[in-house]
Amino acid sequence: MSKKLLFLFLSVYSLCIIGNSYSQPLQGPFDLTPQNINMKFSLKYQITQTSYIEVPDTLNHRLGTAIGTGIALFNDSISIPVKSYFVYDYVDGNGNFIDYYVFTFPNGSSFGVQALGIAQGSNATGNNPLFQSTTRTTVGTGDFANFIATGVMSGNRNIVVENNAQVRLTFDMKQIIQP
Repeated sequence: MSKKLLFLFLSVYSLCIIGNSYSQPLQGPFDLTPQNINMKFSLKYQITQTSYIEVPDTLNHRLGTAIGTGIALFNDSISIPVKSYFVYDYVDGNGNFIDYYVFTFPNGSSFGVQALGIAQGSNATGNNPLFQSTTRTTVGTGDFANFIATGVMSGNRNIVVENNAQVRLTFDMKQIIQP
């Protein structure tokens, strides 16, 4: 019961911090809008803040949160800042996660993506798990105010969830056009 309450608390905490955007818009002659954005994109981010508790039911069982910053590569050439908010329930680096991403475009428009998935294939130290998840947009501003898309995400992390860990992800999402 306490494990479920903690996970619920961490999920709500993660949602609360999403509104605080730390990304600075890039400058440049970019025109990325929902109409011309390639929804097959990649991103790389570095974990900058972590917090976890050890659950005493199994060796190396951790419930935690992490925050990261990085760059998403859209349309094979345009880099956009991204902020990641991550909640996880892992044993040896494997298990369930909820990840939120906020993409901020040069004109100040933004959209968020939620990924619900699983990390698997990690060794005993939590290194190199493979991620798989479903994705959906959560919120948009400016040009992306009514932007709706769903899809999948895959990727990996080079070390356990700790500061300076590098995460690489690939997204394949499809925009849903409402009538």
